Amino acid sequence: MSAATQIKAVAATADITTANAYLHSVVLTGGSDAATVVVRAGGSGGTVILTLKAAINTTAPPAVFGRAYCAAGIHVTVTGTAAAISVEFE
Repeated sequence: MSAATQIKAVAATADITTANAYLHSVVLTGGSDAATVVVRAGGSGGTVILTLKAAINTTAPPAVFGRAYCAAGIHVTVTGTAAAISVEFE
């Protein structure tokens, strides 16, 4: 049986989880300036699995993975003022 799917919203650089996880999707909305989110498997020094960019006050097309395995967690590095990021994982 798989774990329950979770959605975590962040606005700054953060660990989404430090446990092994499956990444389902990422959504980025730019705030008062352009925004970028870099998603890594394995913490802040881990493997880059996605970079999304969004213009001011615009939502980038969602990145949908199904179930991308991320050993040792999921980390997001965020640039831009007032960006909004939603990460769906289990």
